[in-house]
Amino acid sequence: MGVAVGPSHVTNPPEELSTRRPAPVAISTDHLVVRYGAGNAAVHDVSLEVRRGEVVALLGANGAGKTSTIHALAGEVPAAGGTVLVSGEKTSAPLHRRVRQGIGLLTEERCVFTGLTVRDNLRLGRGSVSDALDLFPELHDHLDRPAGLLSGGQQQMLALGRVLAARPSVLLADELSLGLAPVIVQRLLKAVRAAADSGVAVLLVEQHVHLAIEAADHVYVLRRGKVVHDGAAAPLRGAPDAIAELYLDRAEERAS
Repeated sequence: MGVAVGPSHVTNPPEELSTRRPAPVAISTDHLVVRYGAGNAAVHDVSLEVRRGEVVALLGANGAGKTSTIHALAGEVPAAGGTVLVSGEKTSAPLHRRVRQGIGLLTEERCVFTGLTVRDNLRLGRGSVSDALDLFPELHDHLDRPAGLLSGGQQQMLALGRVLAARPSVLLADELSLGLAPVIVQRLLKAVRAAADSGVAVLLVEQHVHLAIEAADHVYVLRRGKVVHDGAAAPLRGAPDAIAELYLDRAEERAS
């Protein structure tokens, strides 16, 4: 049995819902275009937003443009068109400057220095070692081991703990669970959900679609670099046919 990762939902009176103001948008794109060289655009006219305190799942088949969108939000690749906004302000800053603005990025590669100990990996972060261990106490017994000797799941805990210990305002996580067992994925998503509940805005690209939807508040689905679905996560929980429909290109299906 895995750890439950979905947020708890409390039924509120209609009057409370009507007066509650939505959380501020922490990061967003407006008609974003990402292009590599002179080739076709990897992302076409994508507009999305992530509010403080929510997990947004960015889903789609391989090659749909998810990683390109994450990299453009992080400043790792420049936008060829449209804009990226951090707290409502347009930015074209590179990655290292956006990190100073509170953006935390986890790429699909293991973001650890394999030749350094776990302790030294954590020291390289912008947060404290103790804060990272509070998030992932599983790492405590491995502090003096080289990170390269950890399991894949432990390495990902190390990477995520280092980023979250810095208390980012935004977490951009690309394929956090790549190659990991579902029980480890649930452990990681539990930490991501807790970060969002503390006020972090999370954009999550995840191959374990059903687990991502359980942890998410909102879902965008990309197909061929365009948004084809934008809506709340709750209606998709326990609805595999609806999820499959979002992934399918019916025009292609009819032509095949």
